[in-house]
Amino acid sequence: MPYSLLSDTELWNLFLKGDKKALAYIYKKQYRLLLAYGIKLCNDPELVRDCIQDLFVKLHTNRSNLSETININTYLICALKHRLFKEVSSSVQMETIEDFLFDFTADEEFFDRFVDNDEEWMQKKKLEKAIKLLSSRQKEAIYLRFIRDLSYEEIGEVLGINYQSSKNLVSRTLIKLREFYLSL
Repeated sequence: MPYSLLSDTELWNLFLKGDKKALAYIYKKQYRLLLAYGIKLCNDPELVRDCIQDLFVKLHTNRSNLSETININTYLICALKHRLFKEVSSSVQMETIEDFLFDFTADEEFFDRFVDNDEEWMQKKKLEKAIKLLSSRQKEAIYLRFIRDLSYEEIGEVLGINYQSSKNLVSRTLIKLREFYLSL
């Protein structure tokens, strides 16, 4: 059966059983998403690429110590975030992973989801300014929810908070974003 027809759980289980092609398919499927997310965390594409490579090498070498996962995307985002934090914190004094600044500037991918025609261009620019006023954590929450389409549970996993806190964070961020937008 082609890997493209398998669910994430089935792919992961094949990988855990030693199927190297399953891991290669996961890599190919997730690479661009991980790269985009990693660059939002630290604006060093080469470091992000290296960390993604390291992550997949460690997955391969530690396969026997890994457990099943329902959502590969969330698992890999968390793993990459921690890998990047480890790399960056070794060269820069950081106290916690929360000190990691998430650089979410509204890009075309973001606006393609919200802008339907040219008349909304001014609203687009206003929204871009409002997003810049959000905290790093707020930017990361809306990025994960609206660009990566993660559930509140998955956002909670990535941010290290529970389901209700992630739901509250996204909700409060949207309220704050609206306040900023209306004040501009």
